[in-house]
Amino acid sequence: MAAKVVVKKSGLHGRGLFAACDLEAGVKLIEYKGVRYGEGEMPDLVDEGHTRFLRLSDGTGIDGTGWAALANHACEPNCELAEEGGSRPLRAWLYTLRPVRKGEELVWDYRLQVPCRSEAYAAWACACGRDACRGTMADPDLFEEVAAAPSRE
Repeated sequence: MAAKVVVKKSGLHGRGLFAACDLEAGVKLIEYKGVRYGEGEMPDLVDEGHTRFLRLSDGTGIDGTGWAALANHACEPNCELAEEGGSRPLRAWLYTLRPVRKGEELVWDYRLQVPCRSEAYAAWACACGRDACRGTMADPDLFEEVAAAPSRE
């Protein structure tokens, strides 16, 4: 079977994943693998500007060490990470959202869970350069929840 992805220098950040051939929408590309963490556990996220930790729907997580962790963020993605239903432990795979041309960088929207707007833009700025870039890799839908939460002071 021919490889669907290759690793190359990225114009976005460090190294990235690129399509090794033309791909249709909905193609299952590569599994997100790495060190597993139990529900509520997290690794130390300070890693020279790299974001690799993936929180899964059951509260567990994966600190990505495989090729899929090289896929960079973009606010207008051509891929998504989706959990594989019924697997235990949960597994996540990178899928194409739309047709992708050979040589195109494979990117997904990280939608990081960041506690406040100022941190989202200061520590997790986005440099994707897309027309609809929101300026952060964080999920802006969570800002309102944080803002609406009662103060703990």
